[in-house]
Amino acid sequence: MDSLPAPAPAPAPARRVLFLKTSTKPLSLMGPSSTLLIEALHKKGLQTDERSWYPPHPAPESITLEDLTSYHSITFVVCWDYNLYITEFSKFLQDVVLPAQTAGVKVVNPVELVGWNSNKVYLRDLETDLGVVIPKTMFVDTTGGEIPAFQDVILSHGGVGLDSGVVIKPSVSASAKETHRIPSLSSEAYDPAEAQASWAQVYNYARSLSPVVKVMIQAFEPAIKSGEYSVIFLGGEYSHTILKRPAETDFRATEEYGAQNGELEDSKVPEEGKEIGRKVIEYVRRKFGYGEEWKLGYLRLDGVVRPDNGRFVVIEAEMLEPYVYLNVEGAKRGLERFCEVLGA
Repeated sequence: MDSLPAPAPAPAPARRVLFLKTSTKPLSLMGPSSTLLIEALHKKGLQTDERSWYPPHPAPESITLEDLTSYHSITFVVCWDYNLYITEFSKFLQDVVLPAQTAGVKVVNPVELVGWNSNKVYLRDLETDLGVVIPKTMFVDTTGGEIPAFQDVILSHGGVGLDSGVVIKPSVSASAKETHRIPSLSSEAYDPAEAQASWAQVYNYARSLSPVVKVMIQAFEPAIKSGEYSVIFLGGEYSHTILKRPAETDFRATEEYGAQNGELEDSKVPEEGKEIGRKVIEYVRRKFGYGEEWKLGYLRLDGVVRPDNGRFVVIEAEMLEPYVYLNVEGAKRGLERFCEVLGA
């Protein structure tokens, strides 16, 4: 009697990608970039889910380690507003996401990198270890008693911004939240009372978030009026660049404050910005001990170009939840690479 044919092997389960969010807002309402990413993943046969990490485990209905280990990969790329709950977010990373990563779930970008990148004190590392140019910056601790006098702080820290004024903001922030400009002390526009009020507002906000949050005081870069470059890398390689021009009456290069954004043709992208981005990717690979085959999911390098010497000045190197403008023409190959990182 002839033997029966061997049963066909069961199909491999579809790979599932989880988007970790802070809000309960659906991805479909988070802009065309998110929609395009979801569609691209589905075309590759990947399933996608979205869940809010907040409130963190072990609150009712919160995400658990068991939940996370059912996914092939996890990404933070739309985890906006984490900065409002930085203490809880940091604990969630260590207590829930890191064990999932250790168990073999791909986390994009990885936990230790995201933790480091969540606080802008990382800029000191890039300046010291890589030699990149950042605005002259000091980080002021907020764990003391009374709020210090703004003018005393400026004068006691080498006079940052005595010529151009300063920008003050929390070291954990997004979308220019609690970001203020204060004119130079010698300027006719400088008002001591207004300056102290802005300083106190940022100081108290930073202190309310966490003891690890500092107040950043950065020399104002006048080149911002010509636009801030967002040089975007996907899947470890350069993808495209967005130029963000602040409103005529503002200095903040975000849409919330009236900035106008547009894709920049490749010939106009600062080459130094691309080169710094590549150096940052290699730097974090070595810093966190990732192997030669590892690929960074995404990086948005924000900066300006000084007109006097043409140097690219790094404002931020975002590897947690930057908006990466996947819906522009130049992002097609980068989108493909990003999907490969999430699904590989």
